[in-house]
Amino acid sequence: MRVTNQMVTNNSLRNMQKSMGRVNKLNEQVTTGKKISAPSQDPVVAIRALKLRTTCDQLDQYKKKNIPDALSWLDTTQTSIQNVFNRLDDVYAYCEQGASDTYQTKDRNTIVNELYALKDAIFSEGGTTYAGRYLFSGYKTETNLIFQNDEAKAGLSYNITQDIDPATIEPKSVVLNEVDETQLDAILAGGAYEAPISEDVYRMRLAYSNLDNGADDISITVTNADGSTTTITPTMKQVADSATYYDVDPDGVNYIPETGEVIFGENIYNSIKEAENIEVNYNKSKFEVGDLRPEMYFNCTQYKELPDGTIDETQFTIDPDGQPIQYEVNFNQYITVNAEGRELITHDMGNRIEDLAIAVQDVLDIENTISRLKQLLGDPQYKDNEDAVAQLNKMLEDADVELALKRENMQKLFGNNMSNFQGFMEDVSAVQAKVGTTYSKLELIQTRVTEQVANFEELKSSNEDVETEETAIELYQAELVYESALSTTASVIKKTLLDYL
Repeated sequence: MRVTNQMVTNNSLRNMQKSMGRVNKLNEQVTTGKKISAPSQDPVVAIRALKLRTTCDQLDQYKKKNIPDALSWLDTTQTSIQNVFNRLDDVYAYCEQGASDTYQTKDRNTIVNELYALKDAIFSEGGTTYAGRYLFSGYKTETNLIFQNDEAKAGLSYNITQDIDPATIEPKSVVLNEVDETQLDAILAGGAYEAPISEDVYRMRLAYSNLDNGADDISITVTNADGSTTTITPTMKQVADSATYYDVDPDGVNYIPETGEVIFGENIYNSIKEAENIEVNYNKSKFEVGDLRPEMYFNCTQYKELPDGTIDETQFTIDPDGQPIQYEVNFNQYITVNAEGRELITHDMGNRIEDLAIAVQDVLDIENTISRLKQLLGDPQYKDNEDAVAQLNKMLEDADVELALKRENMQKLFGNNMSNFQGFMEDVSAVQAKVGTTYSKLELIQTRVTEQVANFEELKSSNEDVETEETAIELYQAELVYESALSTTASVIKKTLLDYL
C-alpha cells in the first residue's frame, strides 16, 4: 500500500484533533466538576441524573417541608389535647371535693364561676390553629370548631338530627316546691303552700338548649328492638313554674328549654329504655359564643341568610370513617396528622359541667334563701305578726329540708360524675396516645428520610460529578500527549518534495 504525504498529514491532523478533543473534554470536566455538560455526551449518565435529581428533590421536600410541617402540626395538637385533659382533671378534682361537700357557702359562687370557666376553656381548645388552619375541624380547616364570636354565628340556623343511645337516659333526683320567701305575703293572704319534696325523674339531655320554638321544634323517633318506630312529641315546661319544673305525667314527656332536658314519664321511659336508638330532630338558631358548631358533630342542614335576603342551604353529613388529613412523608407513605374535635371535646362534657354548676348554684340559692328568711324574722313588718312569724319559721324548717335534699343531690351528682369524667379523660388519653404514637413514628421516618437523602445525594454525585484529582491528572497527561503530537506532526509535515529529490 502506497502511503502519501497527504495521508500522513490527514491522519496526523485527525489524531491531533482527537487529542485536542480529549484535552477540551477533561478541561471542561475539571472546570465544571461534572462528567457531562450535554445529554448527547453520555445519554446513560443523563437519564440516570434526571431520575436521581427527581428523587433527591422529592426527598428534600419530605425532609425540609412535609415532615417538619407534620411534626409541628402534631406537636401543637398534643399540647392542645393535654390542655383538655388538664381541664377535665380539674373538674374531676371538684367532683372529689363535691362528693363530700367540703365547700363553704362563701366558696360556692366561686366554684360555679370556675366550673363554667373550665367548660369554656375545654371548648376553646377546639379553636386551636396551626399556620392559620384549625386543627380539630377535619377537612374544614378554615372553620372553627366553635362559634368564636357573634359574627361567626350571625344569620345561621340549623335543622339538627341527633342520635341518642337509650342507655344514656339517666335518673335524676330533683326537688319540687322550692321555698320562696317572696311568696310570704301571698301565703299569708291565703295562698297555697306546699313543702319541698324530692323526686326521681328520667331525663335525656339534648346537645343544645333554648331551641327556637321550644317543644314544637322537637320530633323524637324511637326505633324499637323489633324494627318498628314510635314518634314522641314532648310538651313545654318553663323554669319559672318551679313546682312543676320536673313534674311529669307517667305517660308524658316534658321539654325544659332552659337546660335542654327532655323528661320522660315512668311509663314512657319503661317503653323506650330497651329501644335500639332514639333519633331527635330539632331546630336551633340562637347560639352562644363558645357553642360547638353542629355541622362538626351531627347530620344537619345549615341555613345561612345572605346579604340579599336569600337563604343558602347546605347539607352536612358526618362521615363514619372520619376526615383524616394526611401528609406524604416518604415515597407512597402517608401519615394522618389530625385528630377530630368530636373525638375529644363533646357536648356531654359541657352539659355535665353545667349540671355540676347548676347543682352548686341550687345549694347556694337555698342557703341565701335561708339567710333572707332569717332577716325577715327581724323585719318590723313581720316580727310582731304571729301568723307571719309562724309561717316564716315553717318556711325556715322547710328550707332546711330543701337544703339537705339539694346538698344530698349535689353530692350524689358530683360522686356519680367522678366516673364520667374519668371516662372523658380516658377518651382524651386514647386520642393523645394515638397522636403521640404518630409523632414517634414520624420521627423514625424523619431519620430514615435523612439517611435516604444522604444516600441518594451520594449516588447523584457519583453519577454526575468527576473526581477532580484524577481528572486533573488525566488532563495533564492528555496535554502531554497533545503537545507530543504537535511536535511529532510538525516534524512530519514540514517535509517537502525537495527533501525526497
